Amino acid sequence: MDFKPISTPVSLTPPLKDQQAELRKAAEGFEELFLGLFLKSARASSLGEDIMGSSAVDKTRDLFDAEIARASAGRTGFGIADAVERQFSRFVSPSAATNAYKAD
Repeated sequence: MDFKPISTPVSLTPPLKDQQAELRKAAEGFEELFLGLFLKSARASSLGEDIMGSSAVDKTRDLFDAEIARASAGRTGFGIADAVERQFSRFVSPSAATNAYKAD
């Protein structure tokens, strides 16, 4: 007795055109998140009372810190994105033609 599937299996993850580039983008996103939290933590430590303290100044500083983190992710000497990319690169196929599932 021979059993055949009713329908073709469907992958839940879409095939990536360039998995290495996607991995690098994710690693830089993680570094951006880390740097943003680092800057936020550094701003939270206070050496004294701020003479310009207001909610508008605080919000502007938060936006500035987020932009600094975004701009410096992957470009600084921290190496967080490089370490994340090295750690997960063995799970990613270097071939751009890799598909999650290929039908006959």
